[in-house]
Amino acid sequence: MIYQCPLCQSPLSFILEHKQLGCANNHRFDQAKQGYFNLLPVQRKKSKEPGDSKEMIAARESFLTANHYQPLAENLKVLIAELVLKHSKLLDIGCGEGYYSRQVNPNDHFISYGFDISKPAVIKAAKKHQTGSYSVASSEEMPFQSETIDAAFKVYAPVNELELHRIMKSGGYFINVTPAPRHLWQLREFIYEEVREHATQDTLFTGLEKMSSQQLSYQITPSPEDRLRLLDMTPFAWKANGDARRKISERHDLAIELDFLITVFKKP
Repeated sequence: MIYQCPLCQSPLSFILEHKQLGCANNHRFDQAKQGYFNLLPVQRKKSKEPGDSKEMIAARESFLTANHYQPLAENLKVLIAELVLKHSKLLDIGCGEGYYSRQVNPNDHFISYGFDISKPAVIKAAKKHQTGSYSVASSEEMPFQSETIDAAFKVYAPVNELELHRIMKSGGYFINVTPAPRHLWQLREFIYEEVREHATQDTLFTGLEKMSSQQLSYQITPSPEDRLRLLDMTPFAWKANGDARRKISERHDLAIELDFLITVFKKP
């Protein structure tokens, strides 16, 4: 185990007889029946149930199960396999229900870790990927010991760059997925009078060197239900009124552009 105590930052060890993580200062964290650990102390929560709700997770799970994002997942799978060796420690930051963790590591070539601030999301991830190690935690204080992660990736999730640098091994890789200029263009046309391209200026991370950047673009034609699920996975949902949602649902065979920017960084 490479976890560290969220209360005192001491290394955590697994206590098999009690199914707990414990540190030298006697802080204990029970393993849930689904297999995950809750490493987000109550005093660190900004709300009673932070992160995505059960309903949001269910919508995203249904959309992703339809494999609309499969090309992105496959791209990440190939990229990670090229960058890191078998049995490397791989971290999914803001893992949600674990879709990408399962896709990029189907044969358990890597030691998978994932965390999310949403407890319902982590419950789903732990149930579906029992060989992975999942925890409820915040990216502001990642629950891992320093210099323990060989490779990390995130798809749109927030991250504290100082924490990211701390947990990465020297020579480790970080893959950042962000929207490219025309991502979800056709959905946004229903919401905004004037649609503008996403800004794609370089995002830099303290202490990491940019190695490469590639754009992945393709179209999908999701069902009316999946269109609304996709909308609800984005910040645009807050701007979409009832009329916009109705038009999105009723448009016949609506093709939607997916446009991703995939950037690789390395810790020297």
